Amino acid sequence: MIEPTAPHVPAAAGEGAARALPAIGERLGVWRVAAELFECASGFWYRVEHGKASAQAGMALVYRHDADAQAVLMRFAEDSEALARFQYPVYGAPLDSGLSPSGLPYLIVPAMDGAPLLRVAMALPLKRRMQLLLDLIALLDAAHAQGLVLHELDPGTLWLSPAQQLHWLGQGLAPRDSQAPAALVRAAEPLANARQRAGGRPDANSETHALGRLLGLLVNGRLPRREAGDARDDTVEEEAEPGTTPVASLQSWLSLTAAQRESLDQLLDRAMMDGRSFTDRQLLAQAVRDWIEAEPSAAAKAAPSPAQGPAPVPFPPPPLEARADDRPVPPGTPLLERLAGFAFVLALAAVAAWLLLRA
Repeated sequence: MIEPTAPHVPAAAGEGAARALPAIGERLGVWRVAAELFECASGFWYRVEHGKASAQAGMALVYRHDADAQAVLMRFAEDSEALARFQYPVYGAPLDSGLSPSGLPYLIVPAMDGAPLLRVAMALPLKRRMQLLLDLIALLDAAHAQGLVLHELDPGTLWLSPAQQLHWLGQGLAPRDSQAPAALVRAAEPLANARQRAGGRPDANSETHALGRLLGLLVNGRLPRREAGDARDDTVEEEAEPGTTPVASLQSWLSLTAAQRESLDQLLDRAMMDGRSFTDRQLLAQAVRDWIEAEPSAAAKAAPSPAQGPAPVPFPPPPLEARADDRPVPPGTPLLERLAGFAFVLALAAVAAWLLLRA
């Protein structure tokens, strides 16, 4: 179980003095902060209670950058009604939005148990992590059927329940004809393509690009280095998603065969980098599904069948180190020792004779 982390005061590069985070008991509009939960790249999660209906609980994502206010508040004002009409078991539409007493934007979503996905994903088997992407694509299929599209993919709004079920919270979706600003929250920019980061509206290519880069996060725990010619502002620092350490994925990577690693590398390169292999989410989903189904697990490959018998040992075990008095004497050693001793005596006699002659 992942324990909640106490948020700290954010220090955003280029934004002047850091703004204070909400304290326990402080108000966020009609909501009262009840407990600190988790930190993510977007900001900080809190448990909140409704000030007028104490039985109504929710969670607040307080963004670390006040520059995210336009993307959060304007889109909530424009799109929240349409998002509330989207009924899907693992989607939590935004309930409220505003500015904290120190001026940080926040978003209120339904309460749930669990933790941000990327804090716990690396503890799951590799294929289960890849299956989570397919679960998200299934959610997007349902959203598209109701006129919603993927506006942005902020990894901090993806949660995993104790039953390992993926949940999506907040306003990453938008109506297809939304009039809200095209701005992205900063934590979603590393997953967005260059056209959308420059202010373009979402389309099938931007959706697939974001999903492909999320696949990279789920497999490797990190994103690749920035592409050559990337138009992103170099003054904007990308906060790493807490919990996404490449070391955590090393064991599952090493458990793959060389052929599995090569095929997975090719899949990730196509999904994250070229932007041409997968022109929509269904093509990406099929490629991921094919890899999961076609590649037997490394454990199954390594386990010998009863007919094969035990697996061969690639190298013989090292010999036990013998004690000095137990080591066998090589053949002929006693004779050699006697000859060496005799030669030594003759040499001493010759030296003594030479000294006598000189005297």
